Amino acid sequence: MNVDQILRQGDKMMAKTEAVIRRGEELVAKLESEEVKPEDPQVKEVLLQLKERVRINADFNTELQRLAEEHEKITTEH
Repeated sequence: MNVDQILRQGDKMMAKTEAVIRRGEELVAKLESEEVKPEDPQVKEVLLQLKERVRINADFNTELQRLAEEHEKITTEH
């Protein structure tokens, strides 16, 4: 993966994460106004989506760290 690909992937991931967060914020407002009950299936769905975004972002960060370490090793050897 080159730098441009990494940046594009990061931007896509950020957009998806922000969309899930917005949905979560809307759902919290509905819960607070009692428009939605805590047992409503969409509450669990949003929670699962948030957990998935955390996992995906953590995996991406791990890969970025690996690439950075690999790049550092290559540049210090030359």
